[in-house]
Amino acid sequence: MAKLDESARTAEHLEARERFRMRLRLNGVGTSSQPFAVASCGCEGCEHALPEVAGGAVEAASVVVAGVRFRDSGRTYYVKGCIEEMPVGTRVVVDTSRGREIGTVVLPPQPIPAAMLEGEVRPIVRIASEDDVATAEALAQRQGEAMTVLARKIAEHRLPMKPISSEWTVDGSRVTFYFSANGRVDFRELVRDLAAHFHCRIELRQVGPRDEARLLGGLGRCGRPLCCSTWLPQFADVTMTMAKTQDLPHNPGKISGVCGKLLCCLSYENDQYVEMRAVLPRLGQEVETDKGRGYVSALHLLKEMVTVRLETGEDVQLTTNELTVVAPAPDMHHGRRRRPRRDSTDRRLSNE
Repeated sequence: MAKLDESARTAEHLEARERFRMRLRLNGVGTSSQPFAVASCGCEGCEHALPEVAGGAVEAASVVVAGVRFRDSGRTYYVKGCIEEMPVGTRVVVDTSRGREIGTVVLPPQPIPAAMLEGEVRPIVRIASEDDVATAEALAQRQGEAMTVLARKIAEHRLPMKPISSEWTVDGSRVTFYFSANGRVDFRELVRDLAAHFHCRIELRQVGPRDEARLLGGLGRCGRPLCCSTWLPQFADVTMTMAKTQDLPHNPGKISGVCGKLLCCLSYENDQYVEMRAVLPRLGQEVETDKGRGYVSALHLLKEMVTVRLETGEDVQLTTNELTVVAPAPDMHHGRRRRPRRDSTDRRLSNE
């Protein structure tokens, strides 16, 4: 009975911790610079966007909002002032901090707790009409002209800047230029010249290598369009450890994208590789097989198999069900050398 009571208390404790974590998530999402709620599933816009607290109801005021994206690979922003006839794919005009812009509804109107939203939630002005779409397309055609003017002005002021892209608001009251530079640039005189030329408000934004690749687009190593320019709303946190986990080459040039950073796709299947490594034995572990004793010399994660080098020098590929671990892997971090290959040892003895 004592063991049953202890396990019950442990389960209740874990459940309480999960409920507390979910309540923190409800109260902590969103920032003042990004006034939108993040979906609990992490995709920022689907039917699971409203997190539920298991084991406890949260009573809070709700507000009807819709999820809108301003570009295919952009984030999902929650806006208010919705109407019932707003299915997914509807083009709407939103009053943003930069002016009025046209976005696409990716999440239909639904009530969400007001505590999930922090900061000012921008309103929807109206559903985009044919004139609004035509105006936006006409302004998009002026991007080439705007970039030509920007490049000429940069050359005149001799600024160390690289022009990347430009965006117009739907009312033509503001144009935003994106550029890249190695350091900070004093572009105050450049803004004055651009404002005098375009007769509207000018905004210059410096972006990094990843944002530059998102704006320019291109093809990745897989031959497909870049994820960040087509569908990826947020850049993934990628580390060299992920490449090591997936047995990829440690050469950054072979696992980097067009932006010069590590490939975002390294994070897509990293969890599955970690799970498979947890099931398979480690390199160097001594195992017992039907053909005799040996040690693990290679891992085949996708096949969920390992290569075992037998004491006879023969290599065989086996699954985890076909072997038994009899000794832990040798410690590689305390001055111990890696287990030598048996064939190299035999060759050295034969040469002697």
